[in-house]
Amino acid sequence: MENFPTEYFLNTSVRLLEYIRYRDSNYTREERIENLHYAYNKAAHHFAQPRQQQMLKVDPKRLQASLQTIVGMVVYSWAKVSKECMADLSIHYTYTLVLDDSSDDPHPAMLNYFDDLQAGREQSHPWWALVNEHFPNVLRHFGPFCSLNLIRSTMDCKFTDYIICPYEEANGSETTVFEGCWIEQYNFGGFPGSDDYPQFLRRMNGLGHCVGASLWPKDLFDERKNFLEITTAVAQMENWMVWVNDLMSFYKEFDDERDQISLVKNFVTCHEITLDEALEKLTQETLHSSKQMVAVFADKDPQVMDTIECFMHGYVTWHLCDARYRLHEIYEKVKDQDTEDAKKFCKFFEQAANVGAVAPSEWAYPQVAQLANVRAKDDMKEAHKPILSSIELVE
Repeated sequence: MENFPTEYFLNTSVRLLEYIRYRDSNYTREERIENLHYAYNKAAHHFAQPRQQQMLKVDPKRLQASLQTIVGMVVYSWAKVSKECMADLSIHYTYTLVLDDSSDDPHPAMLNYFDDLQAGREQSHPWWALVNEHFPNVLRHFGPFCSLNLIRSTMDCKFTDYIICPYEEANGSETTVFEGCWIEQYNFGGFPGSDDYPQFLRRMNGLGHCVGASLWPKDLFDERKNFLEITTAVAQMENWMVWVNDLMSFYKEFDDERDQISLVKNFVTCHEITLDEALEKLTQETLHSSKQMVAVFADKDPQVMDTIECFMHGYVTWHLCDARYRLHEIYEKVKDQDTEDAKKFCKFFEQAANVGAVAPSEWAYPQVAQLANVRAKDDMKEAHKPILSSIELVE
């Protein structure tokens, strides 16, 4: 494995942060912790339910980590929506992140997918059944146009992203379900010269339209009044959100065997360029997308622009502060260096940490496993209660 290009990564990150004029002021510390705990608590109780525990079959530690990551993403980025909306979105996006440990072949469960959908029957695939059950709780926050985008984007993404790989050699204890299984199981980064392939695969695995549509709850925005702005925001967010994620997650994915089909590495293969050139390509596209985002909405509805800007800054804060992305390792590595990019990166990292570095112990309690155990014990007590006759009840 070649060495990680630290200096180049610092330069690309700094250029992005400077370009968007990063300055996250979405919350006070107290507000951030309050919203984190509210969204987490509701989501944790949801996933602690016996039905969710039985059907998801996710390792408790992985479920806990996934939930904490997603709650952070939603609260930091969706800073303008209600706490109730944050909680429902946290549940929805956690479903998109958790990986099903089942080794069952999904083919039989998906044979009647459309027939069941059309007839209003519960889906045979347990993941789909649970997502569909919760979906009305998400859609109630949005008007019909945003709801349609949420539904379409979830179906586009999830049908390909959460299929159990039927090939045993591609399965590991943590990878029985993974994004784009039937493509990525081959570690296929595309054929040289297939320039459209990297973005095709990234769009397949992304949730850009779902994210873009979920920024506009009906209690804050009139879809009919802001229809043009919302439509444009959904279009722009598709690329900006996933490209920033690819850029900020490049470090954690660099030497992870499960993450070798990344957008940057697929650029290397398909465009026949070096790793630095691929990272620069991603950087330029991210900067261009950021430029468009700012320029297009600068003279539009101020509330729309404010929502987009708060999302952009909060989304960056989340990446810099969430342990999943391991960017604190970069900070520790370069904090004593005297280069301009190292100094700027560390300044941005410290700025993000000052507002966004909140220990999970301050908000992510109780743990899902604890709640599930309490529910199980309560159910057992209820099952062993003596059945009283009507006369005994009166007495």
